[in-house]
Amino acid sequence: MDVVDVRRSARGAALRALLDMDENRAYAAIARDRALHGARLSERDRALVTELVFGVTKMRKALDHVAEKLAARPVENMDPVARNALRLGAYQVLYLTHIPPPAAVNESVRLARAFGHAGIAAFVNGVLRALVRVPGEAAFPDAASHPADHIAVKYSHPGWMVSRWLARFGFDDTARLCAVNNEVPPVTIRANTLKTSRDRLLHELAAAGIDARPSPYVPQAIDVRGGADLFGHRSYRDGEFIVQDASSMLVAHVLDPAPGERVVDLAAAPGGKTTHVAELMGDRGEIVALDVHEHRIKILEQNAKRLGIRSITAIRADATCVSADIASRPFARAIVDPPCTGTGVLRRRPDLRWHRKPQDIAELTRIQAGLLASAATTVKPGGIVVYSTCSIEPEENVQIIDEFLAKHPEFSLAGARPYLPSEFSAAFPEQGLPYVETYPHIHGMDGFFIARLARRAGA
Repeated sequence: MDVVDVRRSARGAALRALLDMDENRAYAAIARDRALHGARLSERDRALVTELVFGVTKMRKALDHVAEKLAARPVENMDPVARNALRLGAYQVLYLTHIPPPAAVNESVRLARAFGHAGIAAFVNGVLRALVRVPGEAAFPDAASHPADHIAVKYSHPGWMVSRWLARFGFDDTARLCAVNNEVPPVTIRANTLKTSRDRLLHELAAAGIDARPSPYVPQAIDVRGGADLFGHRSYRDGEFIVQDASSMLVAHVLDPAPGERVVDLAAAPGGKTTHVAELMGDRGEIVALDVHEHRIKILEQNAKRLGIRSITAIRADATCVSADIASRPFARAIVDPPCTGTGVLRRRPDLRWHRKPQDIAELTRIQAGLLASAATTVKPGGIVVYSTCSIEPEENVQIIDEFLAKHPEFSLAGARPYLPSEFSAAFPEQGLPYVETYPHIHGMDGFFIARLARRAGA
């Protein structure tokens, strides 16, 4: 295989994506898509590119730790091609049992030569061959004497996250959470009940060779685990489903909207929750969807159009300061789903763990508190505000609610349990009393926090 063929191979595309992420701080999905753009690869090879890019991204800390032990050199001091060719090769050796280690080593060396030079190739060859001889886990920190470092390296998470979780959850639950964050979750979709039923959609997907199964917890949810092209199926083009995790679907249920009501969503795009609210309302009523980003508003509008929803009006606006014309007619219900650290969705966003920093929490809580305070001004007496995040950090969740209630005596915390799907409540009877707090390693769905707040009648 000559240099051109190596660079155009599946592993070549994966290395280009990793270099894009390393040098340009690109997100994994964007870097992967750029690397695949125009690439003449089979579906099998394109799937391999995705597996390699996302797998290396998830396990980066473990891969770098092992490489540093064997190379006796910090990874940040390595040439970018060497660093990422090592990550690519080490990931295949340590985590992909269907690829023989010698093949992983040889292909990584070819990549190092094609993207770099002979010296880089020799370095990569030496380190990877040493890795094949020495078990990778032998280099991990000892669990008994260094529990945080052990979990952070073995399960490849930032040390600051692991330390926070250890203090709250203990060693075993933290290890389980981090391990689950490294698993590949199913694609979860929501049947659009304005156009079809879940049973009918399941039947159609199965007939097309798609491995789709009903979620045991949310009546509209379907888990898709493989098979034929989901997004090439007629049902997607016809708007019979949208991608949304089951835990995110709980938000609209807790809101419990009624047909004909006025609802405002203060951080709506890309529209998963907004369109779900519209479906629960039978597309009868008025939903004002606010978002500060124009491109995300366009995505929301595209989703609503594909789903055949007409009750949503999307407006670009900074919802921390709702304009007088929007607030002039108070809403019956409001959703606040603000920007957050996303620590509940790390299994779906593997690169997010490396982009987040401890100081992000303080910055995001200011935005979250501002959006929730703004929501308080939009709902009429007797109205409902539902606050949700895909974070598992208390500062973004319970503490935000406690601070809000201390400043807004006209609101009270209403239990979410009466509004949850019966299947979910039966499986997790502690949930919704008063909050919903899901975790990937406990509930088998994304980590979410949901609180239901009621404004007193006459207040």
